[in-house]
Amino acid sequence: MNLLKKRIFPILIFAILLNGCGYKLGGLEVIGNNSSKTAILKVLSSKELIRKFKNSGFIINEENFEYLVQVEGPFRKKETSSVTSSADDREFTLIVSMIISVYNNSGEAIIERKEISKSKDYDFSSSSINSSESEEAIIYSDIEKILQVEIINILRSLI
Repeated sequence: MNLLKKRIFPILIFAILLNGCGYKLGGLEVIGNNSSKTAILKVLSSKELIRKFKNSGFIINEENFEYLVQVEGPFRKKETSSVTSSADDREFTLIVSMIISVYNNSGEAIIERKEISKSKDYDFSSSSINSSESEEAIIYSDIEKILQVEIINILRSLI
């Protein structure tokens, strides 16, 4: 009995730790509840968005596809939100928008030029101009990533 405990206990601990780190025993995990929520796409967009489609389980094929996805953008815009008493711009709204069009393989429009956009307020600090510019670029990048996920979710809702 004691020898049995010495052999099973380390195996049990290993299995618990292995499962705790996110590894799934038994093969690949299906994305979502229904594995048929993926499709064969032709994507006309940036390489980054194409990579996100692939990582989400979609198959990219330029010739034999079920849906043609065309994404224009990202388009960035910066608007002044508030001004100080000395007429300095202090707070901005950073806006990123993309335009998505989805067509079936016979060329009929399912979604035609739907604009999606997100915005975030941003406080400008004149004392650290260099860090403010890099922070602004990071915010733009974060908004773009959110829009890319939204585009993938829009496409998933169609199929």
